[in-house]
Amino acid sequence: MNFKSDNTCAVSSEIMNAIIEVNKGIQNSYGADDYSIKLKQIFSQIFEKEVSVYLTCTGTAANALSLSSLTKPYELILCHEKAHINTDECGAPIFFTGGANLMLISGENGKINPNNLVNQLGFIQSVRPRIQKAGCISITQATECGTVYTLDELSYIAGIAKKYSIPIHMDGARFANSLIKLGISPAEGTWKSGIDIMSFGATKNGCLQAEAIVIFNQNYVSNFDYLHKRAGQLISKTRFFSAQFLAYFENNLWLRNATHANSMAQNLKIIFEKYEIPIECNIDINQIFVTIEDKNLVRHLLKYGCGFYPWGIPEENLYRFVTSCFTEMIEIEQLDECLHNYKTLQVK
Repeated sequence: MNFKSDNTCAVSSEIMNAIIEVNKGIQNSYGADDYSIKLKQIFSQIFEKEVSVYLTCTGTAANALSLSSLTKPYELILCHEKAHINTDECGAPIFFTGGANLMLISGENGKINPNNLVNQLGFIQSVRPRIQKAGCISITQATECGTVYTLDELSYIAGIAKKYSIPIHMDGARFANSLIKLGISPAEGTWKSGIDIMSFGATKNGCLQAEAIVIFNQNYVSNFDYLHKRAGQLISKTRFFSAQFLAYFENNLWLRNATHANSMAQNLKIIFEKYEIPIECNIDINQIFVTIEDKNLVRHLLKYGCGFYPWGIPEENLYRFVTSCFTEMIEIEQLDECLHNYKTLQVK
């Protein structure tokens, strides 16, 4: 019963086979190989427009590099207070941008509240130049709370960004999961909704190690190769990364994996509801947050091999459960049995 993270799951066999297959012969290095050239074409097909693609080793590098292309050192990155770039990346966006700080915006369910965003932007302008200038907006799709921005919500924030003449970055670590929830195309969920650049994640959804930066707005392309190289992300044997993405997209493996992960989360939801365990936030993708005040129950679950993470401060008694493309129904059933056994013990 491993519900700790979709980072802990295995690699899809299609991805492993692609890595083995590409491990033959000689190919040009640093992105000039046949696989990487083809991959750019595939990304452009998927997003229905000509895009620029840069591969990275980690999601943190993808986020920080993307933001460094949009933001100057004397500017601010506006993001939700629970955004991954704020809570889990050790100041990497500030480091990569050379000093652009984060301005945190509150909002329910991990989503930026547009009114709060407008208020902060107005405040920034009103005190110029005493605090840093607004540089860009970063949104997470899906959010750190497991929720998804609707198209209307994305477009509304894009309208605000346009009014203030600032670009938008999307952290798409679980982008595939959000597409399945919304039932939309990649283009609709990104540049057609006003996104200028995105961090496209695949590692959480069946790849070995594959992250990409996809640039929709070509105004941010001209010097990105310098940023990419300086950050140590110009990978020498790029074909081993590109081959993963090619297999990821073939026969819609990426969407099939995300569909399975989301579906397993809905099955997990049924179990929590069965035992009246409070669920926090909507369950839009493959993450579930529950409140468990009974510490004995927590210890019981851990004792019998159920893996999950405490979330936030201990006093909140909040725990995160994550399903993946490899989660099986037997794990859900084992959790059901474990909770049933605990309830029986309590009755006795």
